[in-house]
Amino acid sequence: MPGTKFFCALTASFLLSSCIQANPSLESQRTLYLSTLNALETGNQNDYINGVKQLQNYPLLPYLTFSEQSKLLPRLNAGEVEELLDQYQGTPLYNRLLLSWTSQLGQQQRWNSFLEFYPRVKHPNARLNCFAARAALAQGDRASAFRQAEQLWNIGQSQNNACDPLFDTWVNEQGISRELAFDRFMKALEADNIGIARYAERFITREQDKAHVSLIWSIYNSPETLQAQPSQLTLNTPHHRRLAMLAVNKLAPNDLEGSLRLWLSLTRSLSIPTEEQEAITVRHGVRYAKGFHANAPALLAQLDPNFNFPELTEWRIRLALTEQNWTTVSQLIQRLPEHLKDTPRWQYWQMVSQVRLNQRPTPELIQTLVADRSFYGFIAAEMQGKPFSINHQPKQASAAEIERIRNLPAMQRIHELYQLGFEDLARSEWNHVTAHLSDHELHIAAHLFKSWGWYFQGIRGAIASDRWDDLELRFPAPHARLFAEATREFNIHPAWALAVTRQESAFQNVARSGAGARGLMQLMPATARETARRFEIPLDDLERLNEPNTNIRLGSAYLSQMLGFFNGNRVHATAAYNAGPGRVRQWLSARGHLPLDIWVETIPFDETRQYVQNVLTFGVIYAEMHNYTASVLSQEEQRQLAWYSNR
Repeated sequence: MPGTKFFCALTASFLLSSCIQANPSLESQRTLYLSTLNALETGNQNDYINGVKQLQNYPLLPYLTFSEQSKLLPRLNAGEVEELLDQYQGTPLYNRLLLSWTSQLGQQQRWNSFLEFYPRVKHPNARLNCFAARAALAQGDRASAFRQAEQLWNIGQSQNNACDPLFDTWVNEQGISRELAFDRFMKALEADNIGIARYAERFITREQDKAHVSLIWSIYNSPETLQAQPSQLTLNTPHHRRLAMLAVNKLAPNDLEGSLRLWLSLTRSLSIPTEEQEAITVRHGVRYAKGFHANAPALLAQLDPNFNFPELTEWRIRLALTEQNWTTVSQLIQRLPEHLKDTPRWQYWQMVSQVRLNQRPTPELIQTLVADRSFYGFIAAEMQGKPFSINHQPKQASAAEIERIRNLPAMQRIHELYQLGFEDLARSEWNHVTAHLSDHELHIAAHLFKSWGWYFQGIRGAIASDRWDDLELRFPAPHARLFAEATREFNIHPAWALAVTRQESAFQNVARSGAGARGLMQLMPATARETARRFEIPLDDLERLNEPNTNIRLGSAYLSQMLGFFNGNRVHATAAYNAGPGRVRQWLSARGHLPLDIWVETIPFDETRQYVQNVLTFGVIYAEMHNYTASVLSQEEQRQLAWYSNR
């Protein structure tokens, strides 16, 4: 077999560690690894072989051999692939190799071998599932193949083209029932996939079904006609519930209130069960609540008179807060399920409503809330003049335990992949190893990540190991000098800048959002350029936004600018950093007369509301951890809280 001798020699070298030369420094090995990888990619066989010989003890040797062996995969037999899989047991490379090999077997229609390997694939993709059904068909198991074909075919999108031969045989031999055709037709319309809907419609051939198809298209294309003639849908109309939902979802973008009133009418006339109402009622009801329409409280009460949908109830509370109707706020909080009612958010508003109703909050409620490390717990502590409870619990691990985790092969590979900039591969290794370590071991690993400067992964490790109280790990503070200099230059609190950075990027230097924001403090290019001009900060190339010094200076300058725009109010400035000053001005114009805590609670963007609360909370934690003066709010901001509004 062509290439076999080279493959066998390479495999033996990998397994037996023969031809080992003196182990150079780790830095030299990294350089050699990259050059050897380049030699492989450019076809320089001699340099590649020499590099492999010198890298026998380097943790990333499996990645080199994997790349070479993957190229040889088309020429290997099942036994040789089994040998390779044995080599990569315990690494993410095992699943990558298994997936590639099984996909190749399916493509080559080697069904016997395919069926040996397919059951071992974790989370097979649609293509492999199509091959599996075709393998069953080739083995003569038509019943199983056709069951799988039905499941694969009946989706609202196009299926992988590996299924096409299966579908052709299935359709020719068994045909597609009208029920199945209608089901896919509806799924396609629900997914706004007109092409697939037209395709599925071809299988609806009965003449008596044509009128129903016409009705479905009419409702899809002109849902407003159902507002005028809701009697088009009755309990006897096929698919009446799905058509009701389809009409409401299509109508909502252009006429939200009208769609909700239509939904109210249809849920009654069509006897739609409560559990089937939830998705539409909550999605569109919450969206309507966020518009703060005058009739929103009444309409939401009609949509959910029995308080079946907690998310809708939460927004009913927020609407009552905008009216400062404290009796209603208190009553609605009591209608929340216990797991929500007992969260700091609603404990806080229960306490405030009691104060505003001239009732005395129970000491137990105050004590529980003040002891909580959260936005609401910190505000409560500040109002009560009590210290913040940050509840820090540092790691407990011996030097021997740390060294053992450090020397695990997987951790060594993760370290080298991270050092070489292959963070995606490093994360893949981490995701793989989490299944094999205890929480205590994961916690130690997370601290190792932090020690490497991989702060983001350290934070993820704290979550994976359920160590929420290890604040040293969850709230790192790198670049201390740069933050100190920049915040002093632009006269903002260093804990605030750290909190924003923690929320924005979790200290990833080269983080880039889907919208294009860059670097530690996630600056949009246009914002960065404008800030650079305003504050005379050099920015000749946007790539400099990945440099901590430039990014921290620009981010701190922009925070200072937002603070000036909003008259020193850190709450409004923080919201503006996330959502933009224009939107914050709109929200202030609409609801700026409200107490500050109610204004935050009723920010219509979920992301921004949580962002503001996180940043202010993180700021207290950073201040406490680094011996700054800690406060959630300034004294002026505190005077704007609902708690103080009647004092």
